[in-house]
Order: sequence, then structure tokens, then C-alpha cells
Amino acid sequence: MREFEHHEFEGPPFEPPPPHHHHHHWHCGPPGWPPWMPQVRGLLHVAILKLLKEQPLHGSEIQRVLKERFGLEVSGPAVYGALKKLEAFGFVVATWDTSGSGPARRVYRITEEGLDYLRKVTEKLVKLKEFVEKLVA
Repeated sequence: MREFEHHEFEGPPFEPPPPHHHHHHWHCGPPGWPPWMPQVRGLLHVAILKLLKEQPLHGSEIQRVLKERFGLEVSGPAVYGALKKLEAFGFVVATWDTSGSGPARRVYRITEEGLDYLRKVTEKLVKLKEFVEKLVA
């Protein structure tokens, strides 16, 4: 059992909360994000895995589809940072795509382990959704 499975919703499974700086309230999300998205940073990796479950994608495509599908404007570095962590956990693998006319690009695919993790975290999010619905009722 990997240690990240023990944490319920106290944050992303592979990222400690950023240090507290009095001038930046990280819990409110990055500057410019809607105020109703406090925990989106912690869910970015879930959104990426969900997209990759459907099909392999390049990093830039992931960034574009996050915006189209979820209305999430995420910076390139944030997307690649999340992909790097997902890769380190064995949840995605990257291969080089040299088929295009331009420079080789990395294509990201979800692994069996990634699918398993996505299943578990989705079950937890369903419970969280039910709880939130009661809170806002």
C-alpha cells in the first residue's frame, strides 16, 4: 500500500502544501482563478488522468483540453509539473512522437497503475461530492 492512499482529502497525494507566505493565500487558488476553485490545484492530476484515460495526448493538447472540457486555464509549467509527478508515480508513461514535421514531442499515456489510482480517487471524490451537496443544501 503506497503512502498516498492513506490521505483522504488533505491535499494532492504527492505534493505537500506550499509554505505559508503571508502575502499569498495559496488556499484561495492561484491569482485570477475563480474563488470557487480552492482545491483545484490538488485535483489537476486527476483531471489529467481522466483525459489520458480516453486517449494518449501531448502536453500542449492536455493543456488545451483541460480548458475546453473543464474550463481550467492551467499554465504550461503547471501541466508539465503535474505530468512529471504522475510519471514519477508510474501513473503515466511518456514516449517520443517523431511522426510530426516539427521537433519530436512527448506523448503521455495512462498506465494500469494510473487507471487503478484514478478509480480509487474517483470513488473518494464521489463521497466528497455527496458531502459538499449536503453542505450547500
